[in-house]
Amino acid sequence: MNQDTADRGRDVKRFGALFILVGLVDMLIIEFFPNYALKLFGLTITGPLAYPVKLHSPAVHFLIGYGFVFLRPWAWGLAMAYGGFGLTSEFMNQLQFGFHYLRTGFMAATFLFLCYAAWRRTLFVDTVPPAHRRASSTPEVPS
Repeated sequence: MNQDTADRGRDVKRFGALFILVGLVDMLIIEFFPNYALKLFGLTITGPLAYPVKLHSPAVHFLIGYGFVFLRPWAWGLAMAYGGFGLTSEFMNQLQFGFHYLRTGFMAATFLFLCYAAWRRTLFVDTVPPAHRRASSTPEVPS
């Protein structure tokens, strides 16, 4: 393996490992603190739907982490969309529940991460042009 290939995107792959770790921590928090009420878009989520709604966070963190570790083309868009989701939700939470320095720090860190991901977006480009891809292993369903 070429050294350039091995080093390709090492920084992004480390972010991926961090996302996987954050997904694990999210799962532990959800399990150990089941009464924690998640705040999304200025609303506090409680009741029987709270648990499945809270599970979106570790699920997306695991997906982004996997995609970043293996430099999957879809991971960049998912990370940008989820970052926008987080910024919008947190902005609405600040309007509804008041200013808090930790939430503001989360917003600043998310914004900086999105800028970094935008700068490194070329790592997520599918390097095999469509004409040179292998045929699908499953046959097309005739219409």
